[in-house]
Amino acid sequence: MKYIDRKNTDSIKWDWYEWNKHIFIEKDVLPMWVADMDFEAPKEVIHALKKRIEHGVYGYTFEPVDLKDNIINWLKYKHNWEIKKDWLLSMHGVIPALNFSIQLYTNPGDNILIQTPVYPPFMSSIKNNNRKLLINELKLENNHYEIDFDDFERKAKEAKMFILCSPHNPIGRVWKKNELEKMAKICLKNDVLIVSDEIHADLAFSNSTHIPIAALSEEIADNTITLMAPSKTFNIAGFHYAFAVIKNIKLKNKFKNWIKQSGLFLHNIAGLVAANAAYKYGKNWLIETMEYIEENYKFVREYFEKNIPEVRVIKSEGTFLVWLDFRKLNLSQDELKDLLEKKAKIGLNNGITFGTNGEGFMRMNIATSRDNIIEACRRIEKAIKGE
Repeated sequence: MKYIDRKNTDSIKWDWYEWNKHIFIEKDVLPMWVADMDFEAPKEVIHALKKRIEHGVYGYTFEPVDLKDNIINWLKYKHNWEIKKDWLLSMHGVIPALNFSIQLYTNPGDNILIQTPVYPPFMSSIKNNNRKLLINELKLENNHYEIDFDDFERKAKEAKMFILCSPHNPIGRVWKKNELEKMAKICLKNDVLIVSDEIHADLAFSNSTHIPIAALSEEIADNTITLMAPSKTFNIAGFHYAFAVIKNIKLKNKFKNWIKQSGLFLHNIAGLVAANAAYKYGKNWLIETMEYIEENYKFVREYFEKNIPEVRVIKSEGTFLVWLDFRKLNLSQDELKDLLEKKAKIGLNNGITFGTNGEGFMRMNIATSRDNIIEACRRIEKAIKGE
């Protein structure tokens, strides 16, 4: 695992000003926002890409014959989840697949249940497709988020679909088996289809275990569309390869037909090559990378506890995203943004974009060098203390 300077590579995270100059107030912020890593991808992925590029011909290409086998082996190794090859459908990204799911399995005006604070495209995908938001706000108790199951059950009675974020972005919850079972049973009881975004599945910390919700039982699997990708796991998000796991043959065939009708049945050569090499050879790289990221999280948590106790680092169980609670500063969201961007010169994700209960919070990406982590913490401390 190696830190790479990404400036001047058309990186949305680092070269954001050239992409959209209105994202942050100041041009010279240290960017700690977009959810990708600053680490070099696995060597085996780079080697496989170089070998394919050096061939020199880039015509129409089908999937590598062993890609689905490598995905199956990975899911068994990483999550003890045994799936069949014909459950898999390749996608061009989790968010496109999420939008397709909304279009395919719900109708305009239908209610779709989500849990906030949550990844902003959950909300925009629902609104852009003329569906209605049902929000089950997660409860922050003892610096740890929990599910309000009474509210969840009430809302599920009105919902057509539930979009689960597992592990949950931005709060870092890796849902426990009993939590997943309870949500799934409520959905089954009320005929609510589960679409589970598990793009961070491989990024649980050492004291947590991710459980795919569809792995809980045959009945739950038949009511679930699981969306996954190698993008966050191996830092290859720019290749836009993802996949869906759909056991229910009726649901799967509906999605498969949609892919044909949309003309999206072929994929980018580089994305296929990168995904295949990552799932086949990326195990050791991920172990090393997650050890480093978990140490980054511990550093941030301990630094804030010691030096900025008025800002709470929300307890996390996985991902490389940290949810920071600035509410004790008694600032408006605009004032908080000004403090961090103008004084601290740090670019974080604005908490309010994750839902109304994200007010007073910010999201920090810690998949970067320890030097950047230290610098970010020091800048925030100095800004808050007025130094």
